[in-house]
Amino acid sequence: MKTLTLYLTRNILVSTAIALAVLTFVMLSGHFFRAFDLLARGVSPAFIGEFLLLMVPDMLRFTLPLSILVATVLIFGRMSSDNEIVALKASGISLWQIIAPGLAIATAFSIICLLISLVISPNCRYKAEQLRWSALANAPISLIEPGVFTKLSPKCHIRVGSRVGDELEDIHIILHNSDNAIQDIVAKRGRLHIDTEARQFELELNEAQISDFAFGTQYALPKRHLAATAIKLPIDLASSQSKKSLVRKPKFMTVKMLFGRIKLLQEEGQDVTGLMTDLHNRLSLSLSPISFLLLGIPFGIRGKRSELSVGLLICVVLALGFYVFLLLAGMLEKQPQLHPELIVWLPNILYQTGGLLALRKIGKH
Repeated sequence: MKTLTLYLTRNILVSTAIALAVLTFVMLSGHFFRAFDLLARGVSPAFIGEFLLLMVPDMLRFTLPLSILVATVLIFGRMSSDNEIVALKASGISLWQIIAPGLAIATAFSIICLLISLVISPNCRYKAEQLRWSALANAPISLIEPGVFTKLSPKCHIRVGSRVGDELEDIHIILHNSDNAIQDIVAKRGRLHIDTEARQFELELNEAQISDFAFGTQYALPKRHLAATAIKLPIDLASSQSKKSLVRKPKFMTVKMLFGRIKLLQEEGQDVTGLMTDLHNRLSLSLSPISFLLLGIPFGIRGKRSELSVGLLICVVLALGFYVFLLLAGMLEKQPQLHPELIVWLPNILYQTGGLLALRKIGKH
């Protein structure tokens, strides 16, 4: 029995590690293209390496459960095809004894996912955001991508049609002056002047038009429209970043911060459905390794060698369905009457119940 346990444990861990490396690399690949583009614009390779490293823990929340699912289907599918499951049961070893090492590994990985979701990932994502703002303060021009709105500060977004060095063309700027007022600025040409020591930069705009809008009324008509041959627009990144760091968004909060914010809002009589949904989302996702294991074992045992790829595909589709529930709960977080914080638990309940029933049925044969 000890030999069987070591054999299964080694195979599950090796297969999971390989699948984890591949899936994490695939998820990171989306950032690689952006990283190479930033390198070409002069951003430090050390910054890009550190930023990608800080994004890994958040990806592990998703790739680790999927890796266990892939490893489970492959290993138990191969054992079933080679009649090893039948031989073990004929030797008096029950199905539950066979899958016990997998359950122990999945439980350990669930604890790891819980630690990542509640503490490590929020802190790393927050540090990555701070790192991005630090890079923006040192070289904001390198982060401006033509055709895409770039956040220069929490209240300033800019889009340019083209950029050659510090020269910008076809500029569109949106400034958020208050909750119900914005300034819309367009200019044919401009230049960005940077003061790295003061952490300030100034936009020099030529042939510019400025429109002030006030929302909250039935029609958002411009209150004022100005045209100027040349204007200078100063942006103080230091003050905006210092204000920004005082309060974290829920996705950047650790579990201790979430509980503190929930308690504070409850005392003020405010709705906490969004925060509760985020907390339950993390807890539910942390249990997904166990759910995916119980889901993958029946597919692996029941499937023939020729059908293994089909079973793996079905499991991956069901795994994606798990994440659909999480996205649905996030979309409903402003509708507390629907209890989105409970919706996130449905896939765990369905997958674990279905997996246990399937394993019970298989164990009787």
